[in-house]
Amino acid sequence: MLKSEIRSYDDITYSEVYKEKGSSGSLSPFTYLCAMLIIAMLGLTILYSASYEKAIALGYPHYHYFFSNLISAIAALIVGILFRFIPLRVLRKGYLILLPLSAILFVFSFIPSFSHNGWIVIKGVNIISPSSFAMLTLPFVIAGMIDDERDGLSFSSLILPFFISFAIMIASLFSGGITWYLLLLAVLIVSLRIKGLRILPLLAVLIAAIAVMCALSFIFPERLLSPVVYSLFPVSDPSLYNPDLLIARSAIEEGGIAGAGLGKGLYKLGTLSSPESVYIFASFSEELGYTGTLVVIFLFILVSIIGARTISRAERRGDSSSAVIVSGLTLYIVLRSAVNILYVAGYLPLPGTLLPFFSYSPSEEALSILSATVLYRLIFIMGRAHEKI
Repeated sequence: MLKSEIRSYDDITYSEVYKEKGSSGSLSPFTYLCAMLIIAMLGLTILYSASYEKAIALGYPHYHYFFSNLISAIAALIVGILFRFIPLRVLRKGYLILLPLSAILFVFSFIPSFSHNGWIVIKGVNIISPSSFAMLTLPFVIAGMIDDERDGLSFSSLILPFFISFAIMIASLFSGGITWYLLLLAVLIVSLRIKGLRILPLLAVLIAAIAVMCALSFIFPERLLSPVVYSLFPVSDPSLYNPDLLIARSAIEEGGIAGAGLGKGLYKLGTLSSPESVYIFASFSEELGYTGTLVVIFLFILVSIIGARTISRAERRGDSSSAVIVSGLTLYIVLRSAVNILYVAGYLPLPGTLLPFFSYSPSEEALSILSATVLYRLIFIMGRAHEKI
């Protein structure tokens, strides 16, 4: 067999010739799949380690938190696999379903009896974060509502998507806080740039969005500014003392280079207020140390690199809508993880996010798995020049 006829391995079939391997990215899906499997399995393992003592103390089975996330992950994986049978042209119109659902969630988030700290709550249980759902919705809005135009984006084509995007961002600002507003702003800026908006208009959008956030934050300081200030000055002002952040940072320092060992952490035994959710990274660092932390950070960086390469491939195909969706899903996984890790470690005063694939929340676990499976499909397709769209 000639060298040009030798087929290279991709993770589903033998479909690409050797000479195309360098430019096709045939190994990107396999690499991404391995990285996400490690992250998801490690996340569930750490969740069990961080939560079993608390579950027992509250009268639940020791596997309560772990099992809830596991069931959600399996269900989401099944649904995500079924997305494979949905044509991309239909997937790009996903905002027609996601946008109404996001609006409904935001409406409930402003009803006191159904909401608490940015979550939809039923019988005292956090069900879903409207702001997190909105972060998945926004890239589909930009991808589906802004058509590709050879001569550049026209003002008329941007009016409705801009209005909807800023409405989502302001709703997230009051529902979830400044953190979610900034996360959505990052998704919006990246999406518009991929769609072809030039630098100066993009800069104008960024400045206007920041100005709106600052103005609303000073009008409603207790609701919007206090959580950020509370995280920014945990010690310098006694009135802003934040014991949870200080304890989390102590747990990270206690882990050192190698950590105490999986299951041997002490801060999860009642010192950390929520080792299974917001502060699970502190429990993880205590048990697996800086070494384990670097491994997880490397995996998230790897996912972001594969996402960036997929965006580039989609743009070369002239498919900016798929590129926008890839960017949004990648940011949903990577940027939220970075914000949580930096917040818990004390480097970023932006509270309000959980660590994807690690923190306890069945809905967040399901959304993370769904986003990962859809992203996998797009990575697979965009790496193959002859794949049918």
